[in-house]
Parts: sequence; structure tokens; C-alpha cells
Amino acid sequence: MPQQRELAPELVILNGKVVTVDKKGSMAEAIAVKDGYIIKVGSNEEVKALASGDTEEIDLEGKPIYPGFIDTHEHCIRRGLQMDYVNCRTPPMKSLDQIVAALKEKADSKPDGEWVIGSWFDETQWEDKRFPNRYDLDRVSTRHPVYVGRAGGHNSVANSLALELAGISKDSEQPPGGHIEKDESGIPTGRLDEKAAMDIVRGIIPVPTGEEAIDLLVESWPVLEETYLSWGITSLHEAHIKAPEALAFQRLDREGKLRIRMGLMLDGMTPYLGYATDDLSRQGITTPFKWSDRLQVVGVKVGTDGAMGSLTAALHEDYSNDPGNKGIIRCTAEELTDEVTRCHQANLSTCIHAIGDRALDMTLDALEVAIKSKHWPGHLHRIEHAGYVLPRQLEKMKELNINISASIGFCYPIGDSHIAALGPDRLCGYYPMKSFRDHGIVAAGNSDGFGTSWPLTGIYGCVARKSRTGQYLCKDEAVPIMDALRAYTWNAAYLEGTEDIKGSIEVGKMADFVVLDRDVTTEPHEAILEAKVLMTIIGGELVYSDLA
Repeated sequence: MPQQRELAPELVILNGKVVTVDKKGSMAEAIAVKDGYIIKVGSNEEVKALASGDTEEIDLEGKPIYPGFIDTHEHCIRRGLQMDYVNCRTPPMKSLDQIVAALKEKADSKPDGEWVIGSWFDETQWEDKRFPNRYDLDRVSTRHPVYVGRAGGHNSVANSLALELAGISKDSEQPPGGHIEKDESGIPTGRLDEKAAMDIVRGIIPVPTGEEAIDLLVESWPVLEETYLSWGITSLHEAHIKAPEALAFQRLDREGKLRIRMGLMLDGMTPYLGYATDDLSRQGITTPFKWSDRLQVVGVKVGTDGAMGSLTAALHEDYSNDPGNKGIIRCTAEELTDEVTRCHQANLSTCIHAIGDRALDMTLDALEVAIKSKHWPGHLHRIEHAGYVLPRQLEKMKELNINISASIGFCYPIGDSHIAALGPDRLCGYYPMKSFRDHGIVAAGNSDGFGTSWPLTGIYGCVARKSRTGQYLCKDEAVPIMDALRAYTWNAAYLEGTEDIKGSIEVGKMADFVVLDRDVTTEPHEAILEAKVLMTIIGGELVYSDLA
């Protein structure tokens, strides 16, 4: 007998293969949703019995449905502000010459003196694998300052005019925590490594500020959000938020324009003077802190080193493809320890960027001091990336109850450059997902801006451990598909303190789902990369559909 309307679900999803990702690995056929939450998971008959004449019905026709994907480290703000930038990614760009041509086309459309900006080049994907220099960008224009950021955000290159305007010359001293590359004659090549060096140029590029910046982000958000929804992402952690960006997200939330659930990491990176900590404490904010069910603070973002592919992640031993280089540390141990301790004492979890093993030692030392300074058993301190981990560091992570937001999404798209950087003997420490699991460390997956269908790229990395060219990055660290799914669902929810209401398909949890065109739990690993998102549902609302 149909249920009374006030008790009946608003939505039933039938004839599916429901991959719940609960602790038992349960499977089901159907789901009932009311007020944005799951009220029943079971058979078609059980769920149909709850429906009334007003209940909406979705027939999956045998398609698999999973908990919505949660990406725990992304830079959507950067993407929003870069909508006018030249896209230098590979693909589509296959060479430096193609990038120069695209930048020149942009320069030709601008008056002399206006900046030409490009983003996300990756020289390791080109045939000659040469990092560009100022003279390459002088081919774009000598009448426009030109600045291009490398994939990952830790390196860039500027043309001669941009260097001149920024005051970078043969006499320039090296900034603490950064590096201005110079040739044998001491002339800057145009390459800038890490924030301290890049900001010398970025600081003079005109950018929107204040209300203008907020307006731009609010206006660009619908286009950005649609892309994330098309990848099945229902929750997203923005990895570096300053005040204008936080205000923009609050405005989107107030105006009902946030469909994806956002977790913000507030800026605590430069300088290490506790600014984010003080500001949050004055507002009475601790973590996790929710403005609404669509917007929360997950922590304070802090950074220690650079990136693996650009050879600036801090290692104890030299890079295999750059003898004498052990990467860059961006702050002192004292600065890091002070910032992390201030956050811990204010009940603010930290999200600490640390990729190399040397940076991880520094980070774990700081966390140990902070954690011992005050009893706070509910902390959710986490390490962002953890790209090369030593066995003893796994033990320390478990001892301190540190969680990991692992960039396993790097494995397939840029794994080849990481193989070259680490060499074959260190690859079993590369985003060691199996070792994290075996040590009882909760590790979520993230993509940090790489890939096309981002969570699926990371899920493939978890199970296959293969690069774009088919090279393995230590098969011994592969995990089963259910563990890979957990990295982008339940584990990710745990990192933000919402595992009781998100991350699996269970009664009482938010009705956030993704429907794929194939079941990745039974298909060959290679098929994961070809999977297509058919539907994304958030809070019981169909927010994306690609059904013919």
C-alpha cells in the first residue's frame, strides 16, 4: 500500500547496482531519499513500497551507482581566475612551439604593455623535455610582459620585459624559500621556483581585488561547477583560500548557488605569523566549522616544500635526474612548528603541504610538538600530498593520528616525470596507498588539478599504479578497487569530519551519488579511464545528467 505523502520519499532510485562502500561492502538495488537524506537502501520491492504518487522515480536500468566522489585537494579558485589565461596543458599542447604560438595569438589581441598569462605547461610531456626560458617567451612578444605558470603551481617562467618590470636582474638576491635561476654568467634565465620567487613577478600583475575579485569568482563559478559535476564530484576541498575567496563562497552559499559541497582550507602559508589562526579565533571558528551543509572550513593550509615533477619537493637524497638537487624548503622548522602549534591550541586542524621525505620529517616533527602541547583527541590534522614516504614516517603518522590527502591522481597523467625524478629504487614510497591502509592511516585521494575525469584517474592510479606511458610505479602498492573507491568517498569524508553523514550509501546519510556507465568494481582496470559519468546527484537533486 502506498505511503502517506508526508511520510513518503521524494525520490526513489530503482533497478541499479548500488555500490554502498559501507564497512561490509554491501550491494543493493534501490535507494529512497527524503529531505536530501537516504531513508532506505534495499531491494526494488522494499523501496517501491515506500513511494507515493508524488514520489519522483529514476530507473537506472542496471547502471551502477556509487557515493558521490569527494576530491580533497583542488584549486578551483585558481581555475576561476585563470579563465582568460592561455591553456598550456598537454594535451592539447604537444610542444613549446605550440604554446608560443598560442601565447602570441593572445598577445596580438591585446594592446602593447598588457600582460599575457599562460598556465599549466608541463615540459616533461614534450619530446625535448626542456624547461622554457625568457628567450622562448620573448618570441611571443617583446612589447608585452609574458608570464607562464607550470603545472602544479610551484614554478613559472617570465619573458625579458616581465623580469625587467619586476626588477629581477643579475644583481637580484635569492629570496628565502624560493629560487631565481641564473645562467653561468649570472643572468636570470626567466625560470622562477616556488612562491617566494614567483611572487616577485606575480606581485606586479594587475589582478582583481576586493569586491571585484568576489564578483569575478561568483560570476565564473557556474561554469567551473558544471565541470566538477560532470566528473561526479559532489564535495570538493579548495586548497588555498584568502579572505575575498571565502567571502565569494559565502555569497554563493547565501544566494543558493552552491550545488557542490565545499570544504575550505584557509590561508596560513605566507608569512608564517598565524594570521589565519588569529582571524578564525576572533570569529570563534574551530574545525570542522560549518556555515551550512554546502560550505565548511576543513582547516588551515600550510606549506613546506615544492613539487616532485618540478624537482622542488624536498628530499633527503638527490633527484635521480638532477644530481646535487634535493629540492626546496619554503620555511624554517621554527616557523612551521609555531604556526602548527598555534592552530592546534586554537582547535584548528592543519592541512600541511609536504611532498618529499625531507619535508615530511619537518612536518611530522612540527605536528608532534603541536599535538603534545595540548590534549585534543578530535584533531583532524592532515598532510597534503605525501608524495615520497619512508617506512619510519608511516609509523610516526599512525602514532600521531595524522590523516593523508594523497595525490594519487598524479600517478597516471604525470607519473612518468615522477619516475624520472625518484628513480626505480624509490618508487615504493611514492604515494604508498597500500602501506597507508596497512598501517591504519586514513588516506583520501586527490587530483590537485590533473587528469580529465579526475576522481576516476585517481581511482585508476590506486589500483593500477601505472603512468600514461604504461610504466609501473611499484605494483606492490596497488590496492583493491573497493579501497580505491573509499579513498574518494568514505576516507575523504573522514578527513573533513563528516563520515557520519557522507562517504557511503547508508540510511541517514546525505543523498550524494554518482552514476557511471560501467561498474568499475568488475571491469578491467584500464576500463576505469574510459568510464563516463551519467548522473551526479547532490542532496537528492539531479544536478548533472549526460543521458542520451
